[in-house]
Amino acid sequence: MNARAVKIGIALIILLAMIPLYYFFNPAAAKEKAGTSKNEKSELAAKESAAEKSQDEKKETANEYSKKDPEAAVAANNVEESVKEDSVTSETASSEETKVIQRDFLVVIDPGHQRHANLGKEPVGPGAAEMKMKVTGGTSGVATGKPEYQLALEASLILGDLLEKQGVKVIYTRTTHDVNLSNKERAEFANQNKADLFIRIHADGSTDKNVSGLSVLTPAHNDRYNKAIYEDSLKASELILAETKKNTAVKVNGISFRSDLSGFNWSQVPSTLVEMGFMSNPVEDRNLSDPTYLTNLLSNVADGILQYVSLKK
Repeated sequence: MNARAVKIGIALIILLAMIPLYYFFNPAAAKEKAGTSKNEKSELAAKESAAEKSQDEKKETANEYSKKDPEAAVAANNVEESVKEDSVTSETASSEETKVIQRDFLVVIDPGHQRHANLGKEPVGPGAAEMKMKVTGGTSGVATGKPEYQLALEASLILGDLLEKQGVKVIYTRTTHDVNLSNKERAEFANQNKADLFIRIHADGSTDKNVSGLSVLTPAHNDRYNKAIYEDSLKASELILAETKKNTAVKVNGISFRSDLSGFNWSQVPSTLVEMGFMSNPVEDRNLSDPTYLTNLLSNVADGILQYVSLKK
């Protein structure tokens, strides 16, 4: 038994010794064995690369289809992408449609007063015997020293910019201080341009420095000159006032009905006038020259106008 076991052991040792000798004298077999694992990995990488290439080719094909036929490109996308694209397209179309509608709406903005007053007289309304000064110099800031005509133009340009960003068409009676435009002429400018709304921008003044607050002036209901525009003017005034009341930083006094203003009496289109605050009040005067305060206030005014736009369209 011992001799037999020795023989078996010697045979195993010889067999094991022959394996490395085999690969030594036959290197091709060794390379083939070593390369098997690498080939498997290469095949996997090739499959992944082919898949990626396939996806790229699909994208390129979709792009080519989109140039020739947008519907084919949509069909080539998966359901999720298609729904997302349709949603974005719908929102964009809706936005553009809204802007087109609003571009048909014209707001004429009249920055009150001008650098030099014109104390000549003109009728307060068509056929009126009563005469009024064509345009006064306005008030000025008790704290800032800023003239009303300057503040009015600054505010008007901010308001116009806010409205234009929402697609509303805007034109101004003046964009410089050096003009000579009476209140009658300003109203006639709005009439000639067939404005959908004529808004006049002013600031108030008082001998009492404690008086403050924003007011919205609108044509009086019993004014023989304004019967045709009374209701629409009032609606615009109410919407502007309602939006301004949402601004807790602004004191709001309310609506004032006026039959003595040439700018209203000569107007044939809906008209409103915003007295932004009292420049005779030191706090309010400084606020009106604060860009943040003024822009926020005019954002409220713009929101009211936009509601009126929606109502009329």
